[in-house]
Amino acid sequence: MDSFMIVAQSTSALRIRATRALVLLLLASLAACISSAPQQATKPASASQIQSLEARARAAAKIGDPTAAELYAQLAASTAGRQHIDYLIESARASIAPVQSDAAEVRGRALFELGRPADAVRALVDREVWLEDSASILANQRLIWDGLRQHPPPTPIAPTGDRVVDGWLALAPIATSNPSDLRRSLLRWRETYTDHPAAGVLLADLLAGQHATGFPMQIALLLPLSSPQRAAALAIRDGFLAAHLRGAGADATSIRVYDTAQGGSQAQYRAAERDGADFIVGPLLTADVEQVITQAGFVPTLALNFAQTATPSLRSFYQFSLSPEDEARVIADAMALGGAKTAVAFIPNSDRGRRTLATFRTEFESRGGRLIDSVGYDRGSQEFGQPIMSLLNITRSNQRERRLAANLGVPIEFEPRRRQDIDAIFIAADDARAGRLLAPQLRFHSAGDIPTFATSDIYDPGNAAGDNDLNGLIFADAPVLITPSASADDLRRDLQQYWPQRGGLTKLYGMGFDAYQLIGSLYNDSRAAWPVRGMSGDLSLDANGRIHRALPLAQFRNGKPAEYDLPTPSSRELVGTR
Repeated sequence: MDSFMIVAQSTSALRIRATRALVLLLLASLAACISSAPQQATKPASASQIQSLEARARAAAKIGDPTAAELYAQLAASTAGRQHIDYLIESARASIAPVQSDAAEVRGRALFELGRPADAVRALVDREVWLEDSASILANQRLIWDGLRQHPPPTPIAPTGDRVVDGWLALAPIATSNPSDLRRSLLRWRETYTDHPAAGVLLADLLAGQHATGFPMQIALLLPLSSPQRAAALAIRDGFLAAHLRGAGADATSIRVYDTAQGGSQAQYRAAERDGADFIVGPLLTADVEQVITQAGFVPTLALNFAQTATPSLRSFYQFSLSPEDEARVIADAMALGGAKTAVAFIPNSDRGRRTLATFRTEFESRGGRLIDSVGYDRGSQEFGQPIMSLLNITRSNQRERRLAANLGVPIEFEPRRRQDIDAIFIAADDARAGRLLAPQLRFHSAGDIPTFATSDIYDPGNAAGDNDLNGLIFADAPVLITPSASADDLRRDLQQYWPQRGGLTKLYGMGFDAYQLIGSLYNDSRAAWPVRGMSGDLSLDANGRIHRALPLAQFRNGKPAEYDLPTPSSRELVGTR
């Protein structure tokens, strides 16, 4: 008898083989009866007769009695019985899958025990055809990995010619290697077997549980340093390094900076992996985030922007952005807390503007408010009079005046009136220039008494010219600009002293500072550390790995932003200090 059969004769294996035999016998009996039955079944049969025949046939099939086929043939003599047989066939076929899956698992385990790893891997690779969900497939891949780790082949195995099987066998020496070399070895293996089934979720799962606790020893920072976004990249880099130098144990952690504008974000991300990074921060640009996310999951990563397309949910992949959507949520809450029930909105004609508006609408309406109208404007536009008049219904008021004058045939004194059902105005600004044009034109069209809120792009801290035009306007922005602590003031002074040309990039400097401060919590996957008070806002981590900001509000007074006091809903006590 084959040695495999000796091992396979366990209670579990016998049960599986017996069950499979019964299922196959049932299918054979059904097929025989259908092939011998008349093509047109006409004999009537009651439900009780069908149940009786089916029970007798099943009992005969279980003991291998050949009369089972005859009993099934009798059952097929009626239309209702034939339909019942069709149902039995489909049920029997469905029951084969778990039986075959269990049998393949037993065979794979036995072959590993017998020192036949190539055959074991092939059996378990073939098993995946019977598996229907990702969790089962991952468990099967774990089974192969554990088999290679627990039963390492004594000598190298010759290639089989099957790339999937050979890829698994190439993992055999890695599975038993030194744990300190595991990440680097697995990433090198992935360079050769990029499209291998194990190169996705399994590798991410293995590596996610492999890193040590504490703080990473090597950090990679990916930024577009030689791109048109160089100024922003440098500000983030300097804030990141400032946080590193101020932190405890800075000497124990090394930071390596990669320029994503040289060679592309994917190439630099893979280089950081190969160089042994324990944690990766970046990339910065949305398109770059969407590129690296397809290969991420092997090293804990904090991207410095949000992907805008649908992305897989990856363990240890986090996204942090100075997103205007966070500002829209804060503004909607502030409006509702201030008693506003209705609002109108000005938004830029862009995907970013539409996303911001959608977030504002959802949040405002969830608080009982109603967005009654919105209008878009083009970036670079100098004249906002027409969209303002349209949104405030002044255009209709002028049309009524012209119709009345035409009907009377004489000039009339007239002052256009705006609509009276607006409690608040929301501006999704795309730059400070637009805000300096919009605010005075709103006042000109008699909307100066309506509370007006804007996103942070309306404020340029590096250029105060024209800020008097923004008086009265309320906006959400980072604490480092609006409510700086002593620590934030120190950082701002350092920035002004050493890099005065970057005075308008304080917010990005604070983002880099926060990105470094978040590494410890993310590296250790510590949910208890959230929310965190940072330079960019009060930071919280959602279930999808996205970091959101709760922000303070400011109002322009005498040409300068001053903290705007408005009650905000209380939440958990914040961790840390600014």
